[in-house]
Amino acid sequence: MYMAGSSLLHIALFGILLCRMQVICQTSPPTLTDVRKDLLDLDSYVDNKLRAIDTKIQQTACYNQGHTIVTFLARLVTPDYGTIAAKATLKFEKTTENVGNGYDNKTGIFTAPIKGLYHFTASARQSRSGYLHLGLYRNDEEMAVSVGVNYNSLTIGATFTLQSGDHVLVKNIWTQSSGIVGAGQSYFSGHLVHVI
Repeated sequence: MYMAGSSLLHIALFGILLCRMQVICQTSPPTLTDVRKDLLDLDSYVDNKLRAIDTKIQQTACYNQGHTIVTFLARLVTPDYGTIAAKATLKFEKTTENVGNGYDNKTGIFTAPIKGLYHFTASARQSRSGYLHLGLYRNDEEMAVSVGVNYNSLTIGATFTLQSGDHVLVKNIWTQSSGIVGAGQSYFSGHLVHVI
């Protein structure tokens, strides 16, 4: 007999069987053979239902194991209120999440662990009057750009495909240094949308 979670179901179905037997008893008393047959039928029914549930659980577990989770979130801590050099890659050094270990907080570069469709977002705040031009790059290819002006924030977001080993980073695309706020107020985030 299949045992996983069967106790409560057996008790509930046994109660139904007793109610059925009370109806039968009002018309004619059941024989011991009838009761045994009803109990065996009930036991077989419960076992089949529990096996079907277990099969669905196993199928779901196999399905979920087939999907890889890749996600990261990193925040810029330094400078608090400072500058980033011309054409420099931002190193978001405080990693809050890094499932799949794709993000390297020492370089500021995300490396795709598997081929797939990914979504990335970055947000930063300008720390002084002037401009902050940031670009989101796949390897050496500029994928998206945003500009923050005079103490305001900017946000970049894009969805694109990556091969295993491709790099994604955020950098100052301007030819001169730009003001930027760290202190955890600027971030870089990404996740795998779908394996290809």
